[in-house]
Amino acid sequence: MKLKKIIIGLLIISSLLIVSCHSNGPTQENDGFLQVANTSSSFSKEDLIYFVLIDRFNDGDKNNNNYSDYSDDPNDLKQYLGGDLQGVIDKLDYIQGLGATTLWLSPVVDNEPFGYHGYWTQDFYKVNPHFGDMETLKTLVEEAHKRDIKVLLDYIVNHTGYQHPWLNDPDKKDWFHNKGTITNFNDQEQVETYNLAGLPDLNTENPQVKDYIFENVLWWIDQTGVDGLRLDTVRHVPIEFWNDFSHHIKSKYPDFYLLGEVWKNSASLLESYHQVGIDGLTNYSLYNGIENTFKLYGDANTLKISLNNESKFSHPQLNGIFVDNHDVSRLISRSSKFGQAYLKQGLTFIMTYPAIPIIYYGTEIGLEGKEDPDNRRLMDFEATKDNEIYDYYQELLKLKNEMKDHLSFEILNTTRDTIGILYPKDTENIITIFNISQRNQTFTFDHTGKYEDYFTNEIYDFKGQTSMELEGNSTLVLREIHD
Repeated sequence: MKLKKIIIGLLIISSLLIVSCHSNGPTQENDGFLQVANTSSSFSKEDLIYFVLIDRFNDGDKNNNNYSDYSDDPNDLKQYLGGDLQGVIDKLDYIQGLGATTLWLSPVVDNEPFGYHGYWTQDFYKVNPHFGDMETLKTLVEEAHKRDIKVLLDYIVNHTGYQHPWLNDPDKKDWFHNKGTITNFNDQEQVETYNLAGLPDLNTENPQVKDYIFENVLWWIDQTGVDGLRLDTVRHVPIEFWNDFSHHIKSKYPDFYLLGEVWKNSASLLESYHQVGIDGLTNYSLYNGIENTFKLYGDANTLKISLNNESKFSHPQLNGIFVDNHDVSRLISRSSKFGQAYLKQGLTFIMTYPAIPIIYYGTEIGLEGKEDPDNRRLMDFEATKDNEIYDYYQELLKLKNEMKDHLSFEILNTTRDTIGILYPKDTENIITIFNISQRNQTFTFDHTGKYEDYFTNEIYDFKGQTSMELEGNSTLVLREIHD
């Protein structure tokens, strides 16, 4: 393990010398590691990613529901419920109306029975017939592009499904690690070479496996014309593999966007994967602060700590930030009371912070759901009508578009119950202030300037040390104004 840590450390140090220049493309470093252009010019903080779990989004083709693992009961959340690629196509205008510049699709590959979520791969070269076929997927990408929406495919290299045919192929016995299931997630050897939730762990150190994956991933990109990949379970695969993987793709597609899922709240660890070639990370470091702040009995100091850790990223604006996803409970359902207020606060934060917000389908309407699979309920498009969360989201979208040039932040002050954040830009500052307590709180900070409440138009004239009375569970968005 010590040798492993030394190797990773050397890799990170060497990769810090990377010059992110797309015109030069990837090159070979003298020390054996590969230099990769890892700041995709196709993506920026102006983007907004909408994440669709295909099976739960919209049923556009009833003809692909005739399977034994399909159910017409919307509460039968461990079976296929009918969502498909045609259903996504049919709702592209809705997705565009959410301000999405990018559509992230859950895995489209063929899965073993009951793999509605897409993470139990059965055939790496086939579209899941529950969802449609390759022609429908190509049409989806084309139609998305017509609306200036980029598309990310969800791609898995860490494991196969539980019953993959390779497991019974004697010629592929070395394609898996075969070391049992992870029991200690603090042991990096287990994390990288043992089975996650019992899923057969691919031996990506095997050159045959690596070549297969490299050929397969380019096949999907070439066939579909997608703009990027969301990479599943990144920290469960050796970091050296990701260096080779990124180099392989970027050699052909230098502006392709790679979004890596590293489910760990260490900003330094997440940054190490960026340094080897992955453009952005799903920012679980910042999510840790969001999760522990915007909830009943939350502590805003956790968000302050996470914000301070953002300095460890070389390009934080390329990371994806989120309030919930398919692996965690929905923010609105984490608190027994005031769920809507906390969701509004969380959405306000990710829509103003200088990074790429990821909106999990249904979050924009306040769709509820606790732990998996409850957090994967069917989308309800009718719920947009007279919906307080949806209307608030649309206002935040306007604000996000106004803040495209706000590239940094400063923390004004933090207590357990309150936090204020300044987003500076010449004379067009934006301030967000949150009271996560159910009771009124006094918020004190030092700032000078004249501001207008974004939602109520109330005027505030700050002249140095200021104390404000904040209502319980309130959110203030203040925009600098001038006489």
